[in-house]
Amino acid sequence: MLVTHPGRQHSHQAALALQKAGLLAGYWAGVPSLAEHGRLVPRALWRRLVAYAPVPLEPSRVRWVPWVPGLRRLGDRLPGGAAREADFAVCRLFDRWVARRLPRAGTAEGISAVIACEISALATFRAARARGMTTLLDAPSIHWAAQDRLHGTLDPPGLHRRIVRVKEEEIALADHVLTVSELARQTYLEAGVPAEKVHAIPLGADLSLFRPDGTEEAPRQGFTFLFAGATIHRKGFDLLLAAFARVAAEVPDARLRVVGPRGDEAHLLERYAALPIEVVGPLDQRGLAAEFRRAGCLVLPSRNDSYAMVVTEALAAGLPVIVSEMVGAKDLVREGKNGWIVPAGDAAPLAVRMLACARDREGLRAMREECRRSVEAATWEAYHERFAELVRRIVP
Repeated sequence: MLVTHPGRQHSHQAALALQKAGLLAGYWAGVPSLAEHGRLVPRALWRRLVAYAPVPLEPSRVRWVPWVPGLRRLGDRLPGGAAREADFAVCRLFDRWVARRLPRAGTAEGISAVIACEISALATFRAARARGMTTLLDAPSIHWAAQDRLHGTLDPPGLHRRIVRVKEEEIALADHVLTVSELARQTYLEAGVPAEKVHAIPLGADLSLFRPDGTEEAPRQGFTFLFAGATIHRKGFDLLLAAFARVAAEVPDARLRVVGPRGDEAHLLERYAALPIEVVGPLDQRGLAAEFRRAGCLVLPSRNDSYAMVVTEALAAGLPVIVSEMVGAKDLVREGKNGWIVPAGDAAPLAVRMLACARDREGLRAMREECRRSVEAATWEAYHERFAELVRRIVP
């Protein structure tokens, strides 16, 4: 099987699963995957292009497409709609690059199936089907119709129509659709995609990195709510700020710490400038693990999060969580034991739950062991086994 992706996300984990099972024909990605790729790029440019660790894949099976991250970074500098147009164009170019390089079925490269990510799978699937290959769509998000219903889009109308058209054609050409949670799978079924075609494979976490270490906050530091993610509407950042304002009014030593890239609702922080909110910005995995160990509770009130690996990682670090009902990783939450699930799109119940947590700090600390136990089976190794088992079952 061939795995392709214009970036990375969790595609390298699928490639690792297939390699372990002896089923990987190739991994073609925009993000560099091997340590040796770093020797081909000046160090300063390398840091701007990629913030990912190398992947232990067989070098002969890996192809890196360096112009993809380069063009995406250039596109990021464009204003609003133009940046989204540029990113869409790069994904489509990568898709066509893959399609032109697919070997004929039965050739020496031995590719009988291809996994491609949404928006960069259309040309690949057309070429693959012409060669008799099985097509699997990597769907990291919920179905586009559910996204539109839940929170709309910031894309210009014309671009949004083109994206929807591409996604619909990709779904039609896919023999199978791979989602990252049962929540995401259900949105595809609601859109009319046959149940036997859609499969949920929940993601994993690095439990050796994300783990408790006995660190607790000093009393003088108060109680810290942690938000880990982009400050965007989809992740409910506006709801979090509104809820925290209510909590801070009643619990003077409560604070909010925001870790992650700046997004479309970062400007709302100006409205809450008087509140004890610390904005840290993006961190690497080790930095994020340290944040989990120092916080009192993770809060993720997303309007839509197909999975949200930060939930698994936080629980692995012993941190209780508050998530919305539209977070795929909610399946890991055991109400009142390692966290809570609140309604999506509503700041009021979120504020009630956050306030209760800020007032019961000993109760939250007592949950730490259960948090860790609840994700002991959510490892990347377990994901690899589930992924390989599914592939063996659905690919001829």
